[in-house]
Amino acid sequence: MPPPPPPPPPELADDLLRQVFLRLQPDDPACLLHVSLACKRWHRILTDPAFRRRHRELHRMPSLVGFLRIAEEDPPYASCFVPNNPASGCPAARDLPGRLVLDCRHGRVLFVAPSPSLGTQLNYDIIMWDPLTNEERCLPRLSPSPTVICGRHFNAAVLCSAPAEGCDHSKCHGGPFRVAFVWSRTFGDLHSFLTSARVYSSETGNWSEPISVEHPNVFVLDRMPCTSTLVGDTLYFRFGFVHALEYQLGAQCLSVILGPPQSVFQSCAISLVSMEDGGLGCMDVEEDESSLRLRLWSRDAASRCDGDAGWTRGRAIELEKLLPDGALPSPRLAYDLRSRVPSIQLLGFVEGTDVIFVGTQALNHPHAVYMVQFNSGRARKVFDQCTLVIPYTSFFIPVTGASSITEGPGDDVSRA
Repeated sequence: MPPPPPPPPPELADDLLRQVFLRLQPDDPACLLHVSLACKRWHRILTDPAFRRRHRELHRMPSLVGFLRIAEEDPPYASCFVPNNPASGCPAARDLPGRLVLDCRHGRVLFVAPSPSLGTQLNYDIIMWDPLTNEERCLPRLSPSPTVICGRHFNAAVLCSAPAEGCDHSKCHGGPFRVAFVWSRTFGDLHSFLTSARVYSSETGNWSEPISVEHPNVFVLDRMPCTSTLVGDTLYFRFGFVHALEYQLGAQCLSVILGPPQSVFQSCAISLVSMEDGGLGCMDVEEDESSLRLRLWSRDAASRCDGDAGWTRGRAIELEKLLPDGALPSPRLAYDLRSRVPSIQLLGFVEGTDVIFVGTQALNHPHAVYMVQFNSGRARKVFDQCTLVIPYTSFFIPVTGASSITEGPGDDVSRA
């Protein structure tokens, strides 16, 4: 007679399973989903709030859950959400008609939705959305309604309410938040500009009093969408091609700063980024006869020149080495004189990481957006058209019945 089959191996204790699951990387949500579907016992472990808290504390950095972009059908007031990994199952892709995405940060997405307006009076609904819980919150309108320059010379940013030095943003998702709203207008003669700012607090339900800065002969806030950059407790917004607006939230101070010297390639505005050392950085695109490069700059707050901080030239990153073969236009023109559109554009970045989004756009060449990790040199295409990319990051375990680490209030819509 054949020997009896060996007994099944003993089941791992729950504590050992937790130790294994804790080490599953949050940037692979499909793997976490498969674990949750294996059996009821594993599902129970992954949905336990204590496990989710430990997973968040261990990995610290939120994962890249998806992307917000402006839809092609009705730009700019039509946006859509695209998951980074559709295999994770949640959150699903979603069209957001009638909304212009402005910012994503600390688990929240910020939109404006236009309403009928008269003249130059600003008349928009400002909406905060959590893609994981589908919770929406419509902020009270600014009163009096700001007057803006003809066009869309305003911007906004969303962030948590905790002091910059007291929050690592691992536990604040779903908690109190702030929204900074900035806008530009002319005053006096046509060459004098005034930019103002107000801050909304979800804890008080009110907007702060406006503060302003004059900036004669300096261009105003960009009309096209451009995300803010958060460094400590200071927000930065791009001003045209070579300037930025600096908004110190704690001190409630506005100022206009000058960016680094422009490179040979002057058709694309600077892109402000947060540096690994916690400072402000900048990227632009350089071109010479043989190559296209991303040039990194860092702002040196200790070096003063004409009352402003200087910039230190950093390393250059060859685009040919980052992007797949055939991604760059051929012939490689950094600027297409017929379309007046740069063929290489920096379209977004993931705060606190080395991930940037590079767009290619030229006549007779396929358009695309690539997500690039410039330290590792890895790149992949995320969109088949050149579009602004605003990444959405959050602490996220995709399990059936409890898809978010953040405890959300559900699918209700509330007005602040």
